Amino acid sequence: MNGVGQIMINGNAISWNRTVPYRFDVSVFAVGVLFLLSAGIIVSGCARKFPVQSFSGEHGFTQETFLGENFDLKWFWRGQGDVLRVYIEGDGKAWLSRSRPSSDPTPDDGAAFRLAAADTGTAVMYLARPCQFVEGEQARNCITPFWTSARFSEPVIQDLSLALDAAKSRIGARRLELVGYSGGGAVAVLLAARRDDVDLIVTVAGNLDHTLWTEMHGVSPLRDSLNPVNVARGVQGIRQVHIVSVDDEVVPPAVVESYVRAMTDTNTVRIVTVKGVEHDGDWREAVAAVFADQEPDK
Repeated sequence: MNGVGQIMINGNAISWNRTVPYRFDVSVFAVGVLFLLSAGIIVSGCARKFPVQSFSGEHGFTQETFLGENFDLKWFWRGQGDVLRVYIEGDGKAWLSRSRPSSDPTPDDGAAFRLAAADTGTAVMYLARPCQFVEGEQARNCITPFWTSARFSEPVIQDLSLALDAAKSRIGARRLELVGYSGGGAVAVLLAARRDDVDLIVTVAGNLDHTLWTEMHGVSPLRDSLNPVNVARGVQGIRQVHIVSVDDEVVPPAVVESYVRAMTDTNTVRIVTVKGVEHDGDWREAVAAVFADQEPDK
């Protein structure tokens, strides 16, 4: 098939180039050698199978599938409490090269899940993005735009917000703390902008201004996506901590700084800058330090 394809999701038209492969049926794990372009930069290396089932079991998480209006979403949770801390996955294995998107955006390393597993909080949840960790009939509407140009589109954010509603009911929580890694940081901000139950936003190497980000890397704009920088003023009253690294060449600190500059009041917003951590590095210590600072006696 050639030309431009289009899918309508609740009145939202999402387009894609039909010359680029897409699929409705996915494999949970890729095997072999790949070039990972999860955030616009090619990273070479051997594909790893993230052992999501054994990992969740070893760390005491229960797996569930949320049937959204547009997607089947995977979440993993443990504990119950009044405040639910939700870790949102990054873009995953979105690209195989600069011109070839992946057929399955399931992450190879489960970065946000590893952060969630290290959390010692009372109620913790890991929320996968659309089309991650699903296959067969669960891969509804899984076409490439939803992990490329439309990764932060209205249908995506809508279903993730519905998943949060369901998770609160399931776990018995009233309030939320959202922690987003990489593209998951963008999702966290966009979710908070439409909700009234978010007490804290934490982003880790968050892509909070994707227009600037695509310009910096010389890649195609995310034309079908909402941009967190455009809702910055709407969430400026929420406590926020944005963790960045001077050694992150994928999402440099300038991207988060652009988002913060869009605000008129930054009294509740803090940028934490670390060194020695690359984009796909180990952020656990930095995240743990942030939550230690959030304790009442600090």
